[in-house]
Amino acid sequence: MEILETFVQGAVDTLFVLIVMVIAKQVRDARFKSALSGESADAATLTADHQIEEESNLAVGLRRAGLSIGFGFGLAGVVSGGVTQFSAGWEAVLQDMGGLLLSCGLLLAFLFIAELVAEHIILHNIDNTREIYKRNTAVGLTEFGVFAATGLIAYGSFSGDGGSWHTSLGFFALGQTALILFAVIYEWATPFNCIDEIRKGNAAAGLMLGGTLITLGVILSFAIAGPFTTWTEGIIGFALAAGVGMALLIPFQKAIDIFFLPNTTLEIEVARDQNIAACAVTVCTQIALAIMIGALVAI
Repeated sequence: MEILETFVQGAVDTLFVLIVMVIAKQVRDARFKSALSGESADAATLTADHQIEEESNLAVGLRRAGLSIGFGFGLAGVVSGGVTQFSAGWEAVLQDMGGLLLSCGLLLAFLFIAELVAEHIILHNIDNTREIYKRNTAVGLTEFGVFAATGLIAYGSFSGDGGSWHTSLGFFALGQTALILFAVIYEWATPFNCIDEIRKGNAAAGLMLGGTLITLGVILSFAIAGPFTTWTEGIIGFALAAGVGMALLIPFQKAIDIFFLPNTTLEIEVARDQNIAACAVTVCTQIALAIMIGALVAI
């Protein structure tokens, strides 16, 4: 009976979350269409569904995929403490689902704000939605990275005991600040102009920036996760993790360049050859290292 109850509870909670995601999709798609209102095209083609289903627009698909995976990461933090079983009574179950609904709404707000941060700060002077509509996969990859990193940070802020919505909001703000700062440092440290390459549609540059932001998100997620004690300890721990991550990731990227791309350089592969394969090797190796670094800073 316990297994059956867990199965039914899981199915109900998953259906509930799916409904929330469908509503969020409708809101996001309406914003997408509104942002393209000046385009001289048939109204039906200005929808995200049409771009994905009929036009096979990878950039639009990456944005939607990033939002979905970011939401999934954050939601994992929300339910990490377990959910109320039906045996506890309907009043307790409904109270638990009310808390889940509040967390879902807060998480979606985080992701929509992250989208604005990506467009107006990280990818400054780029109209992200129009570029995505025009199949700029580089922008789509960068946004995917921002959403995934935001979801990872949300996972850390929602998981553990002792916190509430205001601690999640605080760590979200700290996380977005760290992502912005790291994007600036990354742009300064790379031998090519990453933002210009993304503006030109260089998918390799978009993969590098988006993937590097995910690596920082992994580290911060490990650092934030766990019981919340005080803001002083939380902020100090976050700052240390962010500092360690930023201090190690770019030098390690250069080491990856030397050992995993021995016959070339990352600058050549990104700026000249737009080699997505080489960038995928670099990004995934970075993420593997970030998981280890995150585990260390969480000790």
